Amino acid sequence: MTSEEPLKLVLKCIDHEEHGKLYALNKEISNNYMEKIKPYFKKYGPNDFKDVMKIEGNPYGWMCKEKNTQKVEEILQITETLTKQAEDKKERQKELDKEREIKDQAMTKIEEKFSGAPRPSKFLKKLLKKADIVYDPSNIYYEDHEIGEGQLFIINNDYIWYILNNGREDDDYSINNIKTSGPGAVGFRVPYNDELHELIKIFSNENIYKGS
Repeated sequence: MTSEEPLKLVLKCIDHEEHGKLYALNKEISNNYMEKIKPYFKKYGPNDFKDVMKIEGNPYGWMCKEKNTQKVEEILQITETLTKQAEDKKERQKELDKEREIKDQAMTKIEEKFSGAPRPSKFLKKLLKKADIVYDPSNIYYEDHEIGEGQLFIINNDYIWYILNNGREDDDYSINNIKTSGPGAVGFRVPYNDELHELIKIFSNENIYKGS
């Protein structure tokens, strides 16, 4: 086995009409081990399915049915079992849910601090040029600003700006106070304070804007 990834079974395709879930190994194994698990595996192809057009995933290759997965794992002494994979996935989801909750709470506080804030007219390019640091949550502004999406947090010693791109086709451009390369954006400005900066770091994962 050449890969450092542990040997495990992975879901390769689903046949809702007949075979159910079919699993394959994530990497090659020795001929000796292959002979041991062959009674539980079959080399599938499109002709093995009633309607290959209804198959989810890849219908080609050596696969075993779900009912045989535990036996295969025992023969190959797989430690990264499907049960363990499912448990790990649940734990990762819990962590993601917790992180999302923390970010949502941070954003709620951010919006409260910018509520009713002044909206002076400015050029985005000039604000970016004078900025000490600019955060772009999830790179949405960098990737989708041309279609009017995204938001930025622009930080300098005096102010913090919250910029909401407002350039989609169905947006109301009349409320824009920030001039951009597109239809424009809505920008709110408040005096710099450390608490707000920390909240922005949490919400944006400290992701720095890659544009200019």
